[in-house]
Amino acid sequence: MQKLENFINQNINQFLQLENSEVEIYDITEFDNDIVEYLKLNYRFDYNNICVYYVEESEYDEESIWVENMSE
Repeated sequence: MQKLENFINQNINQFLQLENSEVEIYDITEFDNDIVEYLKLNYRFDYNNICVYYVEESEYDEESIWVENMSE
């Protein structure tokens, strides 16, 4: 999905600095509905060793989008 690729590309330096098992957590309201629905259906999106995925419920929030560096 192009929108997710753009999001990753715009923040790649920040994401590549994430340590092993460290995630950036975003409220779903920070993303448009297309991205949220895509992630709900597909669970995750991988691009340039960065994984973006939907979390239905966690200790942090009811719904959120998590970003993780998978290059480690």
